[in-house]
Amino acid sequence: MESTFRGVFLTCTDAEATAAFYRDIADLPVEATGDEDYTYFAADVDGVQIALHGAEAFADYSFPPVAESNLTHLYFRIPDQAEFLERIRHAGTPLIAVDEVVVTVEDPDGRKVMFGTA
Repeated sequence: MESTFRGVFLTCTDAEATAAFYRDIADLPVEATGDEDYTYFAADVDGVQIALHGAEAFADYSFPPVAESNLTHLYFRIPDQAEFLERIRHAGTPLIAVDEVVVTVEDPDGRKVMFGTA
């Protein structure tokens, strides 16, 4: 049996703020989902889901988030690095590093997120 990558699930201090980051910076169609007992944010793009869950809901497993570990690395492909850099400058997003191919920024929970042209 072959496995298929389905998604990334992140726990967040403030899932709503993190959802806004991925909507505004990564241009993902992140929307609230769930029911009155539990709400989280998710985007499904080409069969791959990114889901953002409040860390307190997973308190026994993941609260508080440990941003320093950076065990999760996310990479998004972008068509134009200069255009993307302009976008994050206007958004006030923390810029971590830039090279010829990759721009690394920080999301609201301290995760390093890479956006590259390759």
